[in-house]
Amino acid sequence: MASESELRDQLATCARIFAMQGLLGLHGHVSVYQPATKRMLITPGSGSDKANLRAEHMIPADLDGKPLEGKMGPPREWPIHTALHAARSDALAVAHLHPPYATLFAIAKRPYRPVTMQSTIFAGGLPLYGEAHLITTPERGAKLRAVIGDKRAAFMRAHGITVVGRTVQELLHAVLVLENDAIKTLQAETLGEVDTLSDEECRIADEETPIEAVAGRTWVYFTTLEARWDRQTASGKSALFP
Repeated sequence: MASESELRDQLATCARIFAMQGLLGLHGHVSVYQPATKRMLITPGSGSDKANLRAEHMIPADLDGKPLEGKMGPPREWPIHTALHAARSDALAVAHLHPPYATLFAIAKRPYRPVTMQSTIFAGGLPLYGEAHLITTPERGAKLRAVIGDKRAAFMRAHGITVVGRTVQELLHAVLVLENDAIKTLQAETLGEVDTLSDEECRIADEETPIEAVAGRTWVYFTTLEARWDRQTASGKSALFP
């Protein structure tokens, strides 16, 4: 596991990339957890300038949502993060976002199924958390955790998405893939019936190209773009698979 200093940098960079892509703005937050120290680092909540976050802005908290340093506490929906960090060893990084296209699957009454080769990481589709409210209590966090189960993500009715990853790099890749897949689904529907990928096709693709083999390349590409970005939200947006 990376050091806390490294994780702070990674988390701030990931948040800035999400802002660059128009996926993180007034609302939304991203976290990373260190099992050895039982410390969670999380981005500031509503109203913070996500496009200019730096390592020192990350908020350390425990799995009860208690801030461990400074005067600023975690965002209101911290139970999303703590519930998943506590329950899953593969959920060391968590993002709760309201992306414009993926959120459509939290509104439309139709299930999500993967449609592009990259989205085979979401084999079998993704579940929907069916209650239209904020996740502001540990009890609600536990309900969301139960809905997600062992999946990489879930849609949240009338709300947004929650995505998990083993690393910040995997988290970034998964979020960008999900938003891209939602866009491609909407675009393909203008041509006719959408062809989705079967569980077996997803399994084979994941064996041939596991997420850890591609997440690093995604990270390098988008951190390079972010380094020369002008910090105006969504102004430096780049398609993952144009």
